[in-house]
Amino acid sequence: MKRASLLLLLGALATLSVSSLIAQEPEQATHAPSGGVAVTLISIVVPPLPHAPFTATVRTEWKSTLEDGSIITIKNHRMIARDNSGRIFQERRNLYPEGDPRESEIRQLEFADPSTHAIYYCWPVAKTCEIHDYFSRASEPPPTPAGSLDNGKRFLTRVDLGKDVVSGVETIGTRETTTINAGAIGNDRAISVVKEFWYSPHLGLNVIEKRQDPNYGTQTFVVDQISLGEPDARLFDIPPDYHIEDTRHPNQ
Repeated sequence: MKRASLLLLLGALATLSVSSLIAQEPEQATHAPSGGVAVTLISIVVPPLPHAPFTATVRTEWKSTLEDGSIITIKNHRMIARDNSGRIFQERRNLYPEGDPRESEIRQLEFADPSTHAIYYCWPVAKTCEIHDYFSRASEPPPTPAGSLDNGKRFLTRVDLGKDVVSGVETIGTRETTTINAGAIGNDRAISVVKEFWYSPHLGLNVIEKRQDPNYGTQTFVVDQISLGEPDARLFDIPPDYHIEDTRHPNQ
């Protein structure tokens, strides 16, 4: 009898303890899934310029300054190449925080061929590729003339920085400042976006490009380890074990 009473008492205490814990558990927050902000970083442009073959490394550094003054820095590096016919190979790698010991992972490979007007986007993780139309220019059109833009909402100034040798090639330097007038994009005061270019006429691309934008921080792209001459032809071969899907629409 005493044992039965003891068991009943222990059961009551256990029930009381569990009930007490449940009562003290904080209420779980309830809400719909939250969104966010997605920003795409556009790197340097490699045009399909023939008779100017090279292999190089592009180094990217992106510094963002927060409201409290702290700075976030992310980086990566990637390989690019162009052969004598203008075909282009590019790696796309993930960006990692400065000081991260991991090797920058390749997330995408690109193979562009101006003769067939096709570009292959390939993903190593899935071992798949998609073919898209490709109609890039071998040379870019002349830059926008300095002066008033967008019916006076913006104003562009351009400064000649002279010539210099960067990464072993001759370059021409230019600094462009675009002033966005107050109210043009909802801004309560004027905003200045500054871009600096060191352009190689021989390669047809910017060997250094630096962008300073209050919205997105400072982005710096440097092309180095430049090797002039025909790249290894195997760089332009699509991996044989990848599944390829042609997304182009044939002419009707």
